[in-house]
Amino acid sequence: MSTSPSPADLTAAFGLTEVSADSLSPWSPVHRAVSPDGRAVVVKKTAGRADAMAAWTRALAETGVRVVTPVRLERSNPQQIGEEWYVVYPFVAGRPYDAAADSAALGDLLGRIHAAELPADVLGALRDYEFPETGRDDVDGDLETLSEKLPEMMGAEEGARAVAAVRALADRWWDTALPTLKAADAAGELPRTGVSSDYKAANVVIAEDGPTLVDPDNGGNEPRLFDLAMAAVLLHNESASAPGRLQDAGEWDAFARAYLAHVDLTERERELWPHAVDHMLWEEGTWALEDNDADAWADPRQGGYLRALTVATPEDFPLPR
Repeated sequence: MSTSPSPADLTAAFGLTEVSADSLSPWSPVHRAVSPDGRAVVVKKTAGRADAMAAWTRALAETGVRVVTPVRLERSNPQQIGEEWYVVYPFVAGRPYDAAADSAALGDLLGRIHAAELPADVLGALRDYEFPETGRDDVDGDLETLSEKLPEMMGAEEGARAVAAVRALADRWWDTALPTLKAADAAGELPRTGVSSDYKAANVVIAEDGPTLVDPDNGGNEPRLFDLAMAAVLLHNESASAPGRLQDAGEWDAFARAYLAHVDLTERERELWPHAVDHMLWEEGTWALEDNDADAWADPRQGGYLRALTVATPEDFPLPR
């Protein structure tokens, strides 16, 4: 069993002057710190492909996309400390996310990320998207788990409606969305690009001069349609200032129109969009429903988001022209 490095370990490894013992995130180690030249920074756990992700964020930033990049230090950054990888980013100050005010800005940023023209070697070094190796027995196992959990978290009547909606999603995903998307990908109908693969309000800071992606570490070279669908599903997940629901029709329309100002989806991508949303509702949405504990479900904000997620469908996210 690995032991996470202490603030003293992080201070020594990166040559920082101080590292706070408190994490900014309840889900992963993210610590405020100060660089040797006095800059406010954060040091956070990152993925093992840290060097590839660093090259991607630097290439993105060179195109003008607002994303954090590893701070230049005399020590290696990112670097492996024990069995884990850590990276030092600049600390970005900003205000809380406001769904009504910021939906277009967040869609604009995602569109710029997907539209960025980057060197082939940078994209080639990223993790490639792979479809899940899932059998119908795995789907049925998840349904069994959710059939018990949802009524427990939501109450019998609302839980029964949620279970019925999730069962319908499972059938759509297994029977239609998954095979359709696999065939489309094999035919080259799903353009890939560098993505953060976790684009949500909690990972964006609204700074004075616009939103900045501050957690790009989960990224890869993936179908852009899937990343857009993931944003639709997860944008309000784990965001303390987001409303306790998915985006409403007006917020989604503003987000999508701002995104589409930068990305010209193909007609085939538009045809595949409902399947992409179902794919992310099943892959990411049901994971969130299972992973969140009773405290999260009881929280008015996070619990409201999860309740809305149980009954979401592709019709909630139409693509404007």
